[in-house]
Amino acid sequence: MIVEPTTAPPSAPKMAEPTSSDRTALAGLRSARTYRILFYLAAVVAIAAMGVAWKLKNQPVTRNPMAFTEERDKQYAFIVDAYGYKYEGHTGNVIDECILRYGAWEKDRLFFARDYLKNLALTDAVVIDVGANTGHNTLFYSRCAARVLAFEPYPPVITTFERNLALNPHVKNVELFKVGLGNEDVELPFVAPVQENHGQGSFRTDAPQDPGMKKYEQKLRIVVGDDYLKDKKLGPVAFVKIDVEGFEEPVLKGVRQLLVTHRPMVQVEVSPSPTGTVGSFDDLKSLFPVDYEFFVLPLSYDGIVKGTYQLVKLDPLSTKSRNSFTANRQSQMEIIACPKERLSALPGQ
Repeated sequence: MIVEPTTAPPSAPKMAEPTSSDRTALAGLRSARTYRILFYLAAVVAIAAMGVAWKLKNQPVTRNPMAFTEERDKQYAFIVDAYGYKYEGHTGNVIDECILRYGAWEKDRLFFARDYLKNLALTDAVVIDVGANTGHNTLFYSRCAARVLAFEPYPPVITTFERNLALNPHVKNVELFKVGLGNEDVELPFVAPVQENHGQGSFRTDAPQDPGMKKYEQKLRIVVGDDYLKDKKLGPVAFVKIDVEGFEEPVLKGVRQLLVTHRPMVQVEVSPSPTGTVGSFDDLKSLFPVDYEFFVLPLSYDGIVKGTYQLVKLDPLSTKSRNSFTANRQSQMEIIACPKERLSALPGQ
């Protein structure tokens, strides 16, 4: 048997040992790659954190606005200077506490109205304040308009309103009417707050009442807005504020001709059922003339403290958005209704 000779396979060339400079370069590449990965991770975390912060900033206020009244061991009256006028209030009342601490109640709403009137640039603009309470909003509006007509039917807060007017003799453009507005001329029973928030009084005596409410001792007068205002020699009504705790529908029905003629921007706090009667977007839309568009002023902590605001288009269809009329029926909504021809004057869009 013949055995073929075998040959050893050629040996692989021997690799040169890496030099110290090679090792340094390799370590640098690895370090750069590591830093790049860490940078991308940090960027992702930062973007996520910004998103969370923005979301939290724009969440509705969940803190109980009455919480700060529990901090005081004694309640007292006070007078403050606020935005060019004096205001008399009392601690223990949520509205007055906010004015004492932050300079205003619903400061974002006030600043929004101020900026709208400024953008509108009408030197003879008229503002109507329905549900004027103790005059806080009215006094603020007096700085932004030629004339303010305030409507308030509840005697105890009328007394405070008149004291606040007396504190501000320089304010000459405010007229106080001691009646409520509605869609009939009649005297109606009234439920009034017994503590904390004197802005909760309502003519909706048929709705479920908070334990802190009681029927007022006398009926209060309601008038039809269009009839009552027709002899008041109105200039151009630029803005109407309505805060009437569930009585929004009668008020709007009673000023229908005013809305058609003057086409003002309207800020109306709409209460959910059963407190209020405006149960759907169609109901809301029917209370306004043609070519009005609807927005929301969402409540926020910065709005209360700093007066910042963001106007959001009202979503009539979504069942999830907090700016949807249907989704928010468990709470009041601050609706802004603006005629299309004045949309360019709306701030905060």
